[in-house]
Amino acid sequence: DGEKFVEQFNTAWNGHDIDGILAMMTDDVIFEASFGKDPWGSRVVGKPALRPFLKDMMERIPDIRWDETRHFASPTQVPVEWLTSGSPKGGTPFKVEGCDILTVRDGKITAKRSYRKGQV
Repeated sequence: DGEKFVEQFNTAWNGHDIDGILAMMTDDVIFEASFGKDPWGSRVVGKPALRPFLKDMMERIPDIRWDETRHFASPTQVPVEWLTSGSPKGGTPFKVEGCDILTVRDGKITAKRSYRKGQV
C-alpha cells in the first residue's frame, strides 16, 4: 500500500524516530542526503553507518521537519516532494524545497536519494 508506506515514512522522519526510519530500509541501503561537499551530497551505505549519521543530523537541527507537498508511489519507485525547515544550533533558520527518490524492493527502501533547490 503506497499511501500507507509514504505516511509511515513521513511520520518516522517528523517524529525523529531513527529506529522507525531504519526499519523501513534494507541492511545495505544507499542513503544520499541533499547536503554535503560532493555533487551527490553526503552518501552513507548500510544501516550501521546510517544510524549515527541520522542521529548527528537531528541533534544539529533539533526542530527539523519535512512537510510533504506531493508524492507518487509505485511498487519500486516513490518520489516524495517536501518543504524542509529547521533551526540549526547556532545557525540561521531555513526553509528549502526538495524531493526524495526512493527505490523500493520487497517493501523496504534500498536507496534514498535526496535533491533540493539550491541558492546561488
